Amino acid sequence: MIKSHLAVLVGTLGAGWVEAGEGPGMTLHFASLKEGVVVACRGGSLPSGKRFPGPGALSRTKDWLTGGKTEGAAPDGRQLPEWVEFEWKEYVADKDYALEELKALPVHVERVTIRERVPQDVIDEVMRSRRETPAGKLPDKSLWLNFVWTDGGIKFHWRLESVKAAPEYTLRSGGDVIERP
Repeated sequence: MIKSHLAVLVGTLGAGWVEAGEGPGMTLHFASLKEGVVVACRGGSLPSGKRFPGPGALSRTKDWLTGGKTEGAAPDGRQLPEWVEFEWKEYVADKDYALEELKALPVHVERVTIRERVPQDVIDEVMRSRRETPAGKLPDKSLWLNFVWTDGGIKFHWRLESVKAAPEYTLRSGGDVIERP
């Protein structure tokens, strides 16, 4: 858990305050629960046509909340995207592949709706925390977006976190129900 909160601190350094009309910013967390499969995600597309960051290769993790990869995607206070359309390939984890075989693997595409699934009062709370934070300091609250690859598709889960709420950190969460060990 400390490792993931360190990622937020690094991702939000220098964020300062958020002007009216801007968004909450977000920290992204990617994980896979697909047994024996490596998910090689190239990222995704946003409604604007711009690219959305991807995690690269993900192997199966025991716990999607603490395993996987984390990055500060928009610590500058950008709006939440309406959706992200991810692109990835899957390959067997313990198999050696020739380059031609990897290139020939099918590309999977799935659109994940985001903005309408995160409550507006959560977004407002993160933005208020950012506005009230003095320049050069870290905001108390942050929004985490979790994308978890499963056999049933990509699951989406969001978390409102506060460093003042340690050791639990999570104040509220929602989205798809994803089992934890």
